[in-house]
Amino acid sequence: MHCGAPFGIARDLFNSMTLVIHITDWLDEQGQVPLTNVPLRRRALRIARFIEYGGPLPTLHARETLVECKRRPTHCQCLGLLWVMKRDDDGIEVTCRDCQHVEAVISGWQGTGLAEGVMPAVPLTGD
Repeated sequence: MHCGAPFGIARDLFNSMTLVIHITDWLDEQGQVPLTNVPLRRRALRIARFIEYGGPLPTLHARETLVECKRRPTHCQCLGLLWVMKRDDDGIEVTCRDCQHVEAVISGWQGTGLAEGVMPAVPLTGD
């Protein structure tokens, strides 16, 4: 199938849905990304990246991430990078500015180890 070919309204509707997630529902009992369920791990790690980018932001601020949009408008891969915004309700909203799709709205992230952003640099020694 080439780009722009009709693909079916059901698939288009599914691709336009926004994921609304409470991240702790996807973490294990210790609050970590699961190790045993590979599909869930993959999804949780994607959401974790958004939390690392968006958690430290002040309310109603945004930043571009280095996470690619996975949407396929007109059945071709969107080439946009996703943005995270800290909403006034403290949720993290994930949006592609190229295709205008809201991929996710994340809650429950504040008490996770991801909330402070990326981990600080660790000095490497010869030990």
